[in-house]
Amino acid sequence: SFIRAAEPSMGALIRRAGPGGLGRLGRTRPFSTLWKTLGRYFKDPRLRQLFGRYTTYVGASPFAAPATLMLVAHVEQAGVWYVEGGMHRLAQVLADRIEARGGTVRYDTPVAEILTTGDRVSGVWTVDGEEVAAEAVIANADCSALGSGLFGRAAAAAAPTVAPAERSLSALTFLTEARTDGFPLIRHNVFFSSDYAREFEEILAARRLPGEPTVYVCAQDRGDPGDAVPEGAERLLVLVNAPPNGDSGGPPQAEIERCEATTMNLLARCGLTLAPEATARAGPATFEALFPATGGALYGRASHGWQASFQRPGVRTKLPGLYL
Repeated sequence: SFIRAAEPSMGALIRRAGPGGLGRLGRTRPFSTLWKTLGRYFKDPRLRQLFGRYTTYVGASPFAAPATLMLVAHVEQAGVWYVEGGMHRLAQVLADRIEARGGTVRYDTPVAEILTTGDRVSGVWTVDGEEVAAEAVIANADCSALGSGLFGRAAAAAAPTVAPAERSLSALTFLTEARTDGFPLIRHNVFFSSDYAREFEEILAARRLPGEPTVYVCAQDRGDPGDAVPEGAERLLVLVNAPPNGDSGGPPQAEIERCEATTMNLLARCGLTLAPEATARAGPATFEALFPATGGALYGRASHGWQASFQRPGVRTKLPGLYL
């Protein structure tokens, strides 16, 4: 009933669930944190840490996110579909359909302002000084880019902005081609820190990279367990959670280098040895440049507290013709 709503609210959620569904809503435990609720299910702290990891799928902390996010584990257990050719195939197919219907796709054309006539959208103004008329505009940017005025005054009033304290997690990533040895990698691998609470305290309260991060490794050339091991160097995405402070000068280079060293040390202690042949790094400042007005936050507003899901913007904005 939540997913089916264009712009969910607590009242609409209860109405759609109906009297018979109130019990099911209650069992999602929206007023308890995920970490607290997991303690009722698991005595082993490692299992609690494992299932707490699901909050990071939406850039949140298990110590602040509602226990409703237990549903993510349920969805994965039921089975998840993926797109053949990777997620970017969605964009490619959309572009193909636009062109097949007579539309024109223009790339590398930054928009300086979203234009209005009267009380509705009338087009966009490009940085090259060209006006493009339109009956509808879809802003494929973080809503904070609109709310902070990067697309003009009219668009700023149409969408909310997310305060720095309410941002979701950013990330520090290492895209590397490396020879691997030791640990039996599969496609998705997580290597946990020894102190989960301290890790999130450092990221979200102290606004610095964790002293000992939890490390996610996506071995992109591997499939299911039992598949053949790639020969030679393989493509890896190595990711640790980071504070969304890319618009305020952080994290500094020395902190990034220290985090990279501790990341590799953790992998080595877990039995994974990497011999990189080429590496590209990206952090909060990189993501702030790609997604302005976010600080590098990758998931919009953090899903902290029971009201967070109802504060996320819907597709329609207050400005007729402007969509997110």
